[in-house]
Amino acid sequence: MALNEDQPRLGCGRLIDEVWASIDQPPSTHEQTCTDCQSARAALHHLVAVTESMRDRDRDNPALQPGNRVKEAIMMVARAEVRRSRRTPLATTPLGTIDISEQALSALIRFAASTLPGVRARRCTVTAPRTIQAPQAGQAPQGGASATTMIDVEDVRITLTVALSSQVRIPATMELLRERVGTIVQAQTSITMQQIDILVEDLYDL
Repeated sequence: MALNEDQPRLGCGRLIDEVWASIDQPPSTHEQTCTDCQSARAALHHLVAVTESMRDRDRDNPALQPGNRVKEAIMMVARAEVRRSRRTPLATTPLGTIDISEQALSALIRFAASTLPGVRARRCTVTAPRTIQAPQAGQAPQGGASATTMIDVEDVRITLTVALSSQVRIPATMELLRERVGTIVQAQTSITMQQIDILVEDLYDL
């Protein structure tokens, strides 16, 4: 059960993003027998062919080249979609896994940083966990079968870029900022940050 359950699904229940992720690979066992997945793969292959044709035409025609503002807007959307598709697990329930998108987690981190006076959060990069400690075999969750089991999410690290007021003490503010971000993220998501790297790229006057 994922947060932001607004992605389109096929008739078989799969996300269209799951089909797209393996579009360059041979059909899986499920896709070989699923008419919904087969139709989706055919449509996506057609989309790839049309996109490549249009891209080649645009590349050969200078009049069709996008301007810098258009490129920047496209990249902003692309980066947002990439962050949105990357997800960090938070807990498991009898109905599935609850997770949070990298985009939502980054927004929470920037909000936490901005609650500290003299700090303006800018960019945030999240390194998703690679190791998840699952419950041991035969170990039932506390509270019965309907209880929610929190997942031990390891190695969650962030890099946060900020601008600081010229009137704050940087070392003390950095210490408070790490504590503020870690506390708010842990309280809202149960994720304990293993490493918080903060880069000060600018100073501003109040």
